[in-house]
Amino acid sequence: MKKLDMMKKILMILLAAMLLAACNSKPDKKEATATGQEALAAEWVEVTLSVEGMTCNGCENAIKAGVETIEGIAEVESSHEEAWTRVKYDKNQTSLEDIQTKITETGYEVKGEL
Repeated sequence: MKKLDMMKKILMILLAAMLLAACNSKPDKKEATATGQEALAAEWVEVTLSVEGMTCNGCENAIKAGVETIEGIAEVESSHEEAWTRVKYDKNQTSLEDIQTKITETGYEVKGEL
């Protein structure tokens, strides 16, 4: 009889452990949030702007460094020789106006889209 009671206890402990493990297997809240944000961040926009005032590679780098501080920016590329800046951004996190403002704050003039 003692052996049967011992087996029941072991079985109960195993069942409780399995139940506990199943209850704790929910997705991590951070992971679920990140997945949701990635779904929203799927709306990438690429724009090329006419930018005046760049005279060298340092100017290109200044624009890149400034624009990259904006959340939602994926890529920034500039050409001082051709007077343009190309930006790829998530329209759910920032706007064209924010990008133009940052370029202006950096000391250059945005003439519009190309």
